[in-house]
Amino acid sequence: MGRRAARAAAIAVGLLLLLGPPALAHEGEEGAGLSVEPSQVSAGGVVVLAGQGLEPDSVRQIGLAGPDVHVPFPSVTTDAEGMFAVTLTIPGHLPPGTYTFQAIGDETLTADLAITAAAGQPPAGTGSDTGDAITPRERSPLEVALWAALVFVALGAGALLVVRAERLGRLFEPPPVR
Repeated sequence: MGRRAARAAAIAVGLLLLLGPPALAHEGEEGAGLSVEPSQVSAGGVVVLAGQGLEPDSVRQIGLAGPDVHVPFPSVTTDAEGMFAVTLTIPGHLPPGTYTFQAIGDETLTADLAITAAAGQPPAGTGSDTGDAITPRERSPLEVALWAALVFVALGAGALLVVRAERLGRLFEPPPVR
């Protein structure tokens, strides 16, 4: 992380702590909240995640959930006032979309984050050559015939095993009681 990003993150943490609502109750449920600044960032960018109104000195597992992806972050511990603030770097490989930060402890707090394309990556929906260029594999007639033969052999072997098991079962049946 560059000096500029570190300085911006430190300023953002300071502003969040100064401008955030005061924690009036420390029991965790009432007034508990999670916020993320900025609420929109490019993949690879830096955000500040802050929690307030939580149980003092409690551990929270931090994660970022999105479509078909979950990114775990290190856990944080709240301070004596039930607050925490942590600077996190968003992975640069994440596709654009809406994600949800989760702070999991006694209860789960959430905050939404919009991630835009990283510099040099195409924006969502522009037809990148990774997803749109997938085509089904062509199979030769010989390969299809070999697979079909393999399926028929497997079916025949299964039927033979069933018939043999039934015959073997009849050999061990107890004689009828008269």
